[in-house]
Amino acid sequence: MKLPSYSSRAGRGSVILVVLIFTTVLSLIAGSLLTYTLTERRLNHTNRLRFQAKNATEAALEYAAAETRARLTLNLNFSATEFSTSPITAHKTRLRRLLPSRANKYNAVSWRSVDLWVSQVSDTVRRYIDPSNAGNDFDPLRGQTVGAQSVRFIATARAADNVAQSMGYATQSIEIRDAALFNYAIFYNLDMEFHPGPNMTVVGPVHSNQSSYLTEGGGIQFTDTMTTAGSFIVGTKNSPSSRPSGRDIRFSTGVDDDGDGAIDLLSVNDPTIDGARVGSYIDSYLSSRVAGSTFRDVASQAWNGYVQDKSHGITKQTPPGVLTGPQAHDLIEAPDATGDATIEAQKFSNKAGLYLVVEPNGDVHSFFDASDAADYKSSAVRAVWLATNPTKFITPPAGMVESQRRMYDWRERKWINTIDVDMGVMREAVMASSAGSAANFKVNGIDWDIDNPTVDGAWNGVIYVDVESPTTGYASSGTSYKTSAATTVSQGAGSGTRTSVRLLNASRLPNRRAVDPSNAFLAEGISIATNAPVYTVGHFNADGALAGDLSDMTTPEADEVPAAIMSDAISVLSSNWSTTDFVTGQVVPAGDLSSSSSSRPNADHTEVSAAFLTGVVETSGTSNSEYSGGVENYPRFHERWSGKSLRYRGSIVALFASEVATGTWAQSKYGAPRREWGFNSMFGSQRRYPPGTPIIRTFRRLDYRDISLAEFNALKNNTDLSFTKM
Repeated sequence: MKLPSYSSRAGRGSVILVVLIFTTVLSLIAGSLLTYTLTERRLNHTNRLRFQAKNATEAALEYAAAETRARLTLNLNFSATEFSTSPITAHKTRLRRLLPSRANKYNAVSWRSVDLWVSQVSDTVRRYIDPSNAGNDFDPLRGQTVGAQSVRFIATARAADNVAQSMGYATQSIEIRDAALFNYAIFYNLDMEFHPGPNMTVVGPVHSNQSSYLTEGGGIQFTDTMTTAGSFIVGTKNSPSSRPSGRDIRFSTGVDDDGDGAIDLLSVNDPTIDGARVGSYIDSYLSSRVAGSTFRDVASQAWNGYVQDKSHGITKQTPPGVLTGPQAHDLIEAPDATGDATIEAQKFSNKAGLYLVVEPNGDVHSFFDASDAADYKSSAVRAVWLATNPTKFITPPAGMVESQRRMYDWRERKWINTIDVDMGVMREAVMASSAGSAANFKVNGIDWDIDNPTVDGAWNGVIYVDVESPTTGYASSGTSYKTSAATTVSQGAGSGTRTSVRLLNASRLPNRRAVDPSNAFLAEGISIATNAPVYTVGHFNADGALAGDLSDMTTPEADEVPAAIMSDAISVLSSNWSTTDFVTGQVVPAGDLSSSSSSRPNADHTEVSAAFLTGVVETSGTSNSEYSGGVENYPRFHERWSGKSLRYRGSIVALFASEVATGTWAQSKYGAPRREWGFNSMFGSQRRYPPGTPIIRTFRRLDYRDISLAEFNALKNNTDLSFTKM
């Protein structure tokens, strides 16, 4: 037999050695890959648990924020211990539906493992939202001063299975911000429509809780922020053909790029941004006209946060508890013993320090507050109540209230019985400069102790006129006045079909603070509210000397006081509507005599300084007869102004649809004034507001972040924050 050679045996051994080495290397590689794979799997598994825990903590904070907003939107007054006495439950009730009762292969977080702690509510601090701070560029309240409170949340969640576990920790703060409603030059709780024919400039911040519609006939400029919780539309609502169609609408950019010393204004009409044309006018529907462009992005680039809509996160701003238009109208209604407590607390009738009741026959009685007025109104025999309660009602000085006049309102197409309040007579009574004077308010025959709430109730600057039947009228006996020693004019006799309030002789208003400017407890200024429509006659809170440079569109006069009128509708009658009695010097509404003439009385230059809070008749269709009149016709007019000016400084608020004065704008008969309107700096930079000014509440989420266990423990144990587990 032939034996294998040595070299053959050696070759086979080499092959075996190579195979063994190769196998060992492959085994090492396979082992490394397996180890790597297992490590990756463990890391991925851990990350999955970590993200599940993180998402659960974030969800808990989101639900807590949502419940906080929903609860405090309806709650006017809340304490620092709001959440310790009434814990948040949304994070549990909602997560119980979304997460399993115990961890499973699809979700390693059980709702039982999610916990939330809430701090006590901080004290209120006054905070200015500085527009020069870049962090406030898109804050809708930039440039305003707010009363801010905050509440902080911390949340934990555990994600665990039979392999591993992970904990998530996170925190977030919610800022509750109450701002004066009169911080706005124009505020609409309804759709807001701007369609002026002549050029119009709007000074001061503007906001709508619904959509905003804009066109122009001679140009329109906005010098401050414009925010809308709905859509921003360059066009008309329901497309009435009679409205202007121009798009020369310019908004502030907040910067002076051209270096001319004035803040730049940029048009919506196909502007150039970063060297390129937009390709269309800019509104909320820009993306439907220019592919790849959204209003949110383009508006942010163009106006640096000065123009925002719902896509920017703009939300409704409302008084607490006011969720609907009828609830907003409730704020000017008489008290309702069965009404919502939050709304009742904000009613001007329940804030009043002087409460007038106008009976259906035109008789007027005055009380200290709503409580005494309610007792009187509910009494079986009112005359008996007055006779047996002589210290519970006020006798105003002669001439302060006159109820036997009427005027014709062409917009309503009705004769209006007017409750005329002489604000000059009231001013003298409020100032009470001479003890025992017949010009003072009286209680049971002696002077009302106007500053002593423990005796009769104190004057607080809020007046409420409760017209028991504003949609009906009564038979007026009329009044007369002297135009000369030999000439007597009678007017006003006859029946009306509506009852309204009219303010006369109001160039200087009551201001109790002027008696002792150092006493902050004395009311500064005046607010007049009623459930009926209001007509102002002549200059209101102003001397009528119009500045040639228009500076008094925003700058208050020396004797001016913070003032507001809140009513179902507001009409402005010019200084030409009134005259003075030749003998008594009393101001009388001489324009009533020609009010029913279709040619309309002539107007004269008139100056008004007051915040207006009222209703409008909303646009209801496509014809001109169904147009609301827009912001440009917000105050109602009844005269031929023929180039005369209405110089107005204040704050325009359309909070609801009118329920009494429901005549449409198209029925009006008037010639428009020169609209010289501005935002009163008394409400802006000076932060001096009329008594009883409503607040609007908004919320802002701040400082969301994931935190470590050490940070969580430090926050939870912070005694200043005083956390409570929910």
